Amino acid sequence: MSRERNRDTGRYVQTLTLDAVLRAMREASDPVVTAKELSERLDCSSEAARQKLVQLHEQGLIERRKVGAGAVIWWIDEDTAEPSGIDADDPFWSLKPTAGEPVEEDEIDDILYGTDE
Repeated sequence: MSRERNRDTGRYVQTLTLDAVLRAMREASDPVVTAKELSERLDCSSEAARQKLVQLHEQGLIERRKVGAGAVIWWIDEDTAEPSGIDADDPFWSLKPTAGEPVEEDEIDDILYGTDE
């Protein structure tokens, strides 16, 4: 798990990606996990693991069930959980687009893939 400094506070914060959580769930020996188990596996706080689990649940990638007064188990919904290869937490996705030179629609493939010439 990587750590980086928060620009506002200067304190170190842990970074935990959704893909890392899914990978840890897939590698777990049991079909269900708890936030505490994941936090130990990923070397993060239980709250950080729980927040990522909630995000994955909201995206429909994992399921959850309360099994006691406060205990919650989580599991991967194999019908919908396909690894995207895209890290939604990557700062790249928060960048603002910049305007470049206008391009005609028929030139897009040439620019992206080059010409056959």
